[in-house]
Amino acid sequence: MATPFAPFANLRLLWRRPTAAVTSLREGMRPTTDLVVIEAFAEVSDPGGEQPSGGRSIGSGSIEGNITRWAAVPSGAGWLDAGSSWNWTDTGLRPTGLPRGEKLEAFLGAIDTLPATTEGERGWITIATLSGVGGIDAVVRAAAGDEFTGTFAAGR
Repeated sequence: MATPFAPFANLRLLWRRPTAAVTSLREGMRPTTDLVVIEAFAEVSDPGGEQPSGGRSIGSGSIEGNITRWAAVPSGAGWLDAGSSWNWTDTGLRPTGLPRGEKLEAFLGAIDTLPATTEGERGWITIATLSGVGGIDAVVRAAAGDEFTGTFAAGR
């Protein structure tokens, strides 16, 4: 079931999930990565307050939001493709293994217009916190998805 934030999603993140593949018995395990796209509803703020993100430069600042859905990027697809035929997990819970401190490529803006990126800004987000799993967090996660905070830095 989709979170109440799903219709307002304005952030797409690219996570290069570390995995391992067996190349041969002689070579053993070889590090590889899976591309995972995470969508969220987020707000960026700076000491001057929140800034609109639709089609204009927002610069850098702290960011907070709620994850709405995620999907593994299919072979041959780009992370900023529309994604309408992808196999989305829309529980709002983060993909297994996503750690705090991870630096993710980001697109903040009108994700419903992708693959066009003229209605937003690209940059990087470093995840500072992710909601926990116990106590009241368990109730909030089930209703609204995982919350996160971090830092957004504009630029490619």
